[in-house]
Amino acid sequence: MIRRDRSSHPRRVPLGQARWAASAIGVAAAFLAGCSKSSTPTAPEVVGSMPLLATHVLAIREPSDLAIDETGTILWTVTNHPEKVYKLGLDGHLVDSLSYVGSDLEGVAYDPRDKTLWLAEENKRQVVHIDPQTDTVLGKYLTGITGEQNSGLEGICLNDSGTVFVLNEKKPGMFFRLRPDFTAAPGLGLGFALDFSGMTFDVPKQCFWIVSDVSQRLYRWTPSGGVQAQFSLPFAKPEGVAYDPVAHRIYVVSDATNALYVFDSSAAAASAHAP
Repeated sequence: MIRRDRSSHPRRVPLGQARWAASAIGVAAAFLAGCSKSSTPTAPEVVGSMPLLATHVLAIREPSDLAIDETGTILWTVTNHPEKVYKLGLDGHLVDSLSYVGSDLEGVAYDPRDKTLWLAEENKRQVVHIDPQTDTVLGKYLTGITGEQNSGLEGICLNDSGTVFVLNEKKPGMFFRLRPDFTAAPGLGLGFALDFSGMTFDVPKQCFWIVSDVSQRLYRWTPSGGVQAQFSLPFAKPEGVAYDPVAHRIYVVSDATNALYVFDSSAAAASAHAP
């Protein structure tokens, strides 16, 4: 069992309380309005940095995307060599793997409401719903998004109302909300980075964290307001991001270094807006 140092982190609230708050309905409406736009503002000129707390070498190769569970003690990632889903500890050690064999796996998201996973398969532009507790596939859904091979779905996440969002990596970079049948609603063009590799939803701030492999940066972004802040990353090919607002930790994986990087997000606001 992985134990968190209770003396250094705030007490975590139980599932179903404030972390996944009831404000989701109003927020979802704002996202729908924001997604009707064709483009977003460019990134602010100030580039911040966050303190790097730890680097953990992984036993798996070429991790792509990252998700954290509601306890803040388990991470999930995917690889496409092989096409597998892995359960990790916060120090990157391998806990378990699932039997599902994907096709161009590039994204993973965790749903705390039922403890299930959502996967993004790049070239099929497909999302897959999996129950990691029973190691079974609950459904596969084509999003209807079109585009070039190897420039498809790269990131996936859910907001606190359970709406699924996906990123199209490039050619063009796009942000999509998925409808209840998991087809894509009209997308929002993204132009603030050279590509878009992964994302996660920040419940307290009601925004998204998006990572770019080519730009080698992490962005805090909303559909209606664009980029709020950006941060440089001191390693190549960042492919996935997960955020723990209780412990103030941001986790990023690189498929170039096969490593997990842990950042202190509590200094993010001051760093990003420093003169």
